[in-house]
Amino acid sequence: MENKKIESLEIKLDGLIYQEIQEYCAKYSADETEFVNAVMIRFFKENKKNHDTMRKGYAEMSEINLDICNEFEGCEKDVSSKFERGI
Repeated sequence: MENKKIESLEIKLDGLIYQEIQEYCAKYSADETEFVNAVMIRFFKENKKNHDTMRKGYAEMSEINLDICNEFEGCEKDVSSKFERGI
């Protein structure tokens, strides 16, 4: 058996959520603490997955933005030089 450090945290839940947890645990003979731990583990895994997906998307978008900037660099220089010459 794995030796886990057990910590305690007091939380305040909406009455309906608390009632749903109690009903679920009673229906499936689940321990409330184990249920909440499982839900929190799932939440953190999904949140990390979503965060990683967003980070990957932003990285891909930055590459696209850099390509666009590089593509129009010549146009920008041309306009800038014409503006500086007063054309």
